[in-house]
Amino acid sequence: MAPAGLSWQTLHDVGALALVDTASQRAAAVARPCTPELDITDIVEAERLVQAWADTTTRQEAEEALATRLRVDAVRILQSLSWLLAMWAVTLHLRTGEQPHMVIRSLTYRGVWRGAQAPHAEGVWESLSERIRVGALAALTGDTETTNAFRLAIQRPPGIAEVLLHHALVVMDDLARSMHAIGVDPTDLARTLAVYTAEPPAIQPPSFRPLN
Repeated sequence: MAPAGLSWQTLHDVGALALVDTASQRAAAVARPCTPELDITDIVEAERLVQAWADTTTRQEAEEALATRLRVDAVRILQSLSWLLAMWAVTLHLRTGEQPHMVIRSLTYRGVWRGAQAPHAEGVWESLSERIRVGALAALTGDTETTNAFRLAIQRPPGIAEVLLHHALVVMDDLARSMHAIGVDPTDLARTLAVYTAEPPAIQPPSFRPLN
């Protein structure tokens, strides 16, 4: 069942559904990711853990699970979070009309105190946020150059992936709160896509495209 403010409709593509905002009537096709690097099971598990992390009663368990996945395959878990960010940006676009790439460009980190008195710290947070934005843009567009740039951004310098994981979670929590504030609930969007679509017969193109 779709979260409040949203509905799903079937498409001829067995691997995709139309996501419709019931207030604006804007719609976008959302296709399950299907590549050797990422598939829908990765996304659904990441979504579950992000939602658990947002709940203070289950945060510690979620952090431990995310840390384990990061050790096993940092690229896969961070790409999964990027895909979710791209989906949320598309969902916000459906409600507000703001283009998804502009939603992504506005993403920033609000998890610590920031100000003119700490320009070095400000630069560090912005550098990390830019890496998160690159990942979300790569997921949104499927652009090879942007995807390669994100791969480099999460591997250099050594140890950056762990920092980016926490940074991404705070960014996502802030974005989810913004969505709830305008009556859009991002809960279980990827899980619903997984339940009501089938694996496509070939590697999918980019997961998101406008329908109207």
